[in-house]
Amino acid sequence: MTWLEQLSEAHQHTIAALGAVSTFAAVVVSLVLASIAQRSSRTRINARAAVSVIFHATLEGKPKPEYVTVSITNMGLMPVMIPLSFFRWRIPFRSGFWMTNPWDYIQHDPWVPQRIYPAEIKPRGSATFFISELANFRSTTAEMLQEVRHMRWRVRFLSAIVLTEDGKIFKVKLDKPIRRELAKARRTAKALDHL
Repeated sequence: MTWLEQLSEAHQHTIAALGAVSTFAAVVVSLVLASIAQRSSRTRINARAAVSVIFHATLEGKPKPEYVTVSITNMGLMPVMIPLSFFRWRIPFRSGFWMTNPWDYIQHDPWVPQRIYPAEIKPRGSATFFISELANFRSTTAEMLQEVRHMRWRVRFLSAIVLTEDGKIFKVKLDKPIRRELAKARRTAKALDHL
């Protein structure tokens, strides 16, 4: 008997155990790689709502146009499609959403270019969407809050979401100026109650 045969006979259980461990390791590695591949193709975005002001030389001495905008950054490795009614408001403990068609789906004024929907955001790219003119936002938000006067305490927890074309929902971070505008709309809606 050669030394190799003696070694394999003496350590046959160790060799079998090493074979089982290596098979198990190969299965684990393939599962991890499949999970990473699936995660990389998943839709991932960051969204932030803000008040944007247009500054231009032709507006010198005139009121500056103000808009509610949403900036969306595609954090994934695949393009993201943004549908027309992507921006929605949600009140806790109430079913459904308030949908908002964006201001930029029609050419309203020279400062906001018309956008074709669904809009594509490339991987690692970002885009700014104009949701509403600020004055219009104030009046429609006050009207919206009038509808839910019996649950006004929940309006403090009003949040916004973005819905992508593939049905994924993402929370929108609201900047301070937007939160201030929502607080003003609550006060306006409350004043309308007393009329």
